[in-house]
Amino acid sequence: MSRNKTGGNAAMPSLSYLINLANKAGSIILENFFKNGTTEWKNDGTPVTETDKKINDLVLESFSKDFSKISVCAEEESVDVLRSNVKVICDPLDGTSAFLSGVPVSTFCLAIIFFDVPFRAVIYDPFLSRMWCAEKNKGTFLNGERISVSTHATLKKSMVCVVYWNNAPYKLDLVSNEIIRRGAIWSSPGSIAYFGALVASGKFHATIFPGSKPLETAAMQLIVEEAGGKATDVFGKPLRYDKGNISGHIISNGRIHDELIEIVALYQPKVGL
Repeated sequence: MSRNKTGGNAAMPSLSYLINLANKAGSIILENFFKNGTTEWKNDGTPVTETDKKINDLVLESFSKDFSKISVCAEEESVDVLRSNVKVICDPLDGTSAFLSGVPVSTFCLAIIFFDVPFRAVIYDPFLSRMWCAEKNKGTFLNGERISVSTHATLKKSMVCVVYWNNAPYKLDLVSNEIIRRGAIWSSPGSIAYFGALVASGKFHATIFPGSKPLETAAMQLIVEEAGGKATDVFGKPLRYDKGNISGHIISNGRIHDELIEIVALYQPKVGL
């Protein structure tokens, strides 16, 4: 659902503002983690909880009050400010299925997009109090300490997170099989943003995502790129956020990026893409 407003040149929220917002969202996640709240199911078959909605409301209310000329694209509800040069892209609770299952890998992630370029971003893991944040051309930090991606340069023994689901736009189950065959250690997440943050920390080496919504991708892109990594769509083209949708993503330490693009391209013709 989306609401429309008219704006203009917008002030830019500081990184400390985003961190404060992420901490508030994290408190809501922790407060509700052990509660049996109401769960609804969307048309695409994914769950949405009271926690998703409460954090989404927090984001909308915060930006409406403090930065009313900024558009907000969030998973449960958005606000489109016409002619705004700044946009928020946010997943209030990335990893809802894990959250429902009692698996503590959900995150809050948010990026500020300035003229189609990720400019500031946060990914917050409230369970271990880990705050990843980045600012364009200023590096990536985890709880105040600068971090960088791994220098591991081969797919063999690399840690790669691949997400796919039935009827996803790109056929990544075959891609998963291939990277395992080449010696990678495969994982599928409860939260794609969580594993993107781990790429920035040098713990994982890549994530591949087939979806068209950039709710997690924008924050992941900046946080990984500022840590020395690379982000493209699944075809190796630059990620763009001005059209609303993306062609999935490959986000990596950069060293294994080209090989992952090659593998994804190898299998797409087999499913008619």
